[in-house]
Amino acid sequence: MIGHFLIDGELPKEGLDWSSRLFKYGDGFFETMRFFGGRLQHAYLHQQRTEKSLRLLKMPDPEVSFETLEQTITKYCMMKGISSARIRLGFYREADGFYRPKNPITRSICEIYELDYEGYPLNTEGLTLGSFKELTKNSNYTSFLKTTSALIYVMAGLHAKETDVDDVIIFNDSSRVSETMSSNLFAVIGDFIITPPLDEFCVDGVMRKIVLQLARDYGYEVAERPLLEIDLNGADEIFLTNAAYGIQWVGHFQGKSYRNVVSRVLAGKL
Repeated sequence: MIGHFLIDGELPKEGLDWSSRLFKYGDGFFETMRFFGGRLQHAYLHQQRTEKSLRLLKMPDPEVSFETLEQTITKYCMMKGISSARIRLGFYREADGFYRPKNPITRSICEIYELDYEGYPLNTEGLTLGSFKELTKNSNYTSFLKTTSALIYVMAGLHAKETDVDDVIIFNDSSRVSETMSSNLFAVIGDFIITPPLDEFCVDGVMRKIVLQLARDYGYEVAERPLLEIDLNGADEIFLTNAAYGIQWVGHFQGKSYRNVVSRVLAGKL
């Protein structure tokens, strides 16, 4: 993928300051979004989550508003002839001081990665899913956010590579399913589409929210309730959701094969 970078909505004049809090402490958060059809998809929901993250992390409002950044990203993509892209819009606290920041300001950095497909196409081959149990999601409000302190996801990614699977389940402190390395998780069990509630400390995903509403709108029985690993062995279907890829269905988990009936229907509606 070709990468493009915008810092505070402008082309960078110099390289990043590696003494910054972003580099030293991971003091920030990010939104992953999709651009196609001439606009940022679901921008309002991403803006809502951005505002929530700023409040919870006690970061000042950025000098460049989300609406301005949205317009700048759209203008940049159109100018460069980029019709489809994965957007990573990060916000980080810039300040003097160590763990106690002095006179902080909030800055943004946008990464734009061109894609060779439009929309949210469903994967043709089912993903292979594994389990990661060396680390667990922390039971606090930062677990809902997409912070730049992402070591658990890096370690989960290394485990996925070592075990030759596409993605892995991450568990919470109670040994229940929280999410996966890259996505929120849904399971079709009987007549229900089930996903862990936010108090199981999964990321408050934008695509999770969209799929929950989409499934309800089309008459599916939807439940947000805790899931154990053993529950997934009895599921008819497992699928993952994130803002970059939409819906991806799981083909194999712990020696069992899964179908993609519900995920195919929802992906078509998406």
